[in-house]
Amino acid sequence: MPNFILTVLLAIAMAPIQTQSATQPTSQTATATVPAASPAKPTADTAASAGKTKIAGVASTKAVITIHGLCSAEQSAKPKADAACTTVVSKPEFDLVVNALNAIGPPLLPAQLHAVAEGYATTLLSYEAAKKAGVERDPRFAEVMRLARMRAMGDMYNALLQENARKIAPEAIEAYYKSNVEKFEELTLRRITLPRYNIANLKDEEFAGKASKVAADIYDRAVKGEDLDKLQKEAFDALGLKNPPITTMAPVRRGVYAADQEKQLFALKPGEVAPIVQQASSLIIFKMESRETLSLAKARDEISRILTKQKLDQQEQARKSSIQIDYNEQYVGAQPTSAWMPSGQISASPKNQAAGGDPKAAQVKSDIPK
Repeated sequence: MPNFILTVLLAIAMAPIQTQSATQPTSQTATATVPAASPAKPTADTAASAGKTKIAGVASTKAVITIHGLCSAEQSAKPKADAACTTVVSKPEFDLVVNALNAIGPPLLPAQLHAVAEGYATTLLSYEAAKKAGVERDPRFAEVMRLARMRAMGDMYNALLQENARKIAPEAIEAYYKSNVEKFEELTLRRITLPRYNIANLKDEEFAGKASKVAADIYDRAVKGEDLDKLQKEAFDALGLKNPPITTMAPVRRGVYAADQEKQLFALKPGEVAPIVQQASSLIIFKMESRETLSLAKARDEISRILTKQKLDQQEQARKSSIQIDYNEQYVGAQPTSAWMPSGQISASPKNQAAGGDPKAAQVKSDIPK
């Protein structure tokens, strides 16, 4: 759920209803400190009209979230404030929150709505507490909201790019399929796997020799058509090993194995067994079960994803090629080589240094084993 907290903070401006009781609603709207478009008045069919996540079986007049005991800052300031005031979020209002999240990513699934409701309720609690504490009067608040607005617009723009990139013409999908039909050939393989060495003692030459002989015998029997599951178990029994692996595999396509091994596997015919493959720690015997080239209908969704990614990559490359960013490293510092920061450097804040803290000494101290 991308940027959930940010989006919920912005969705606060959509005004939950504050009530003294469930029968006495009073509209309460948060004050925005940055320019923003006024949200459309919610209706019972907000989610349905947007083609997004729906809250099935809930009437528009019903409450989705009810927070008992949460009073707005305005209510608390009244001389005779009712301690039992309640905050209610109706279905249309919650639909606005859900659709705001849908605007920056894939539509939420019904199973995710409870987590969204919990997050929104938690944010409402913090929001009202912040208003009572006067957070809006903090000089930094306006800048925080400006950055949040920039980030939200950027997220929505990126989501728009992805939505547009997913609009792939059927002709483009068909052309890609015809030009890359070999990529959609799949092999159904089975394999027998044996360890080359004794895991408990890699210098056990006797085990290594025995493994090679067992593999050769198993290979000959596999070529003659014996069942691979039976051969896999017998191979492990012969080596004194337990829990033999299954012989079935997921479909294999080109690009999975090294070029020479791929050439060998794709040259097999159904029923044929490939020569023993010697890997660093194992001996593998592959048997071809069948092969299939996916039809255009089966490959359509996959091709659509491939072409979507290509469009997004091209857009990103075009944007980067037209932009150059220079940083004043004297002020912001050089680009870090990793996200890791020594503990001594973390504690070397201006406040600590002003108090006589030596970051180098702190780093030495942090490196001393305890």
